[in-house]
Amino acid sequence: MRNATPLLIGVCADLIVRGPHAYHQSGDKYIRALLHGDTPVVPLVIPALFHRLSKDCQAALINKLDGILLTGSYSNLHPSYYDEAELEGDDAERDPHRDASNWALFDSVIAADLPMLGICRGFQELNVYFGGSLHHRLHEAEGLMDHREDKTQPVEQQYAPAHAVTLCHSGILSAWFTEQHRIQVNSIHMQGIKNLGQGLQVEARADDGLIEAFSRPESSFLLAVQWHPEWRPELYPQNARILAGFVEACQNWRDKRSQA
Repeated sequence: MRNATPLLIGVCADLIVRGPHAYHQSGDKYIRALLHGDTPVVPLVIPALFHRLSKDCQAALINKLDGILLTGSYSNLHPSYYDEAELEGDDAERDPHRDASNWALFDSVIAADLPMLGICRGFQELNVYFGGSLHHRLHEAEGLMDHREDKTQPVEQQYAPAHAVTLCHSGILSAWFTEQHRIQVNSIHMQGIKNLGQGLQVEARADDGLIEAFSRPESSFLLAVQWHPEWRPELYPQNARILAGFVEACQNWRDKRSQA
């Protein structure tokens, strides 16, 4: 029976400091999103210390997994990763442990060709990992919209659809949304792609031209989106479809591995 054994999907963690103590944490909404569909899934939070594991320990963990979910975060990737300096007056939260951990994680995951879904910060991290760069503040970039949420609104409103994105032909998203040329997405980010990483394919753009999703054709499955499809998939079918597609890719990868 195909779904008898649950999929094991790794979820990256942030290092959160509360008082004198630090905690490795992933948002509840990401964990619950993986449990939304009919396919049994066990989410496994990967502490933000993957880079501190030995190569043997890294390989042992990766060999157990069927996929990786890269979450959003309150923190932003340090701009030194794309050869830029922090802007004057930059008060963005940083998480150097997540930065270092995920870079080591990407090395292992790409080598193993595990399916990956990147969301928000995860989307930005993957773009930079493949040699791309980011706008620090979209609302200050000429010709681009302000993509930030209104933090005075209730969280349900902040995560509600905010603008449309146009899907590119011959992509993963266009194959999933065959009857739709455009889909509505939420918008909860200050940063965004400036230059696309090498080997990546644009999947969707906002009306201001900003890249909102990309894939990597060379990978078995790598999709990254700037918006938050983990939010309330029971209310938003487009979110549920993206999650289901990712889980299906993880299942297909496991099936292929078991037949090798």
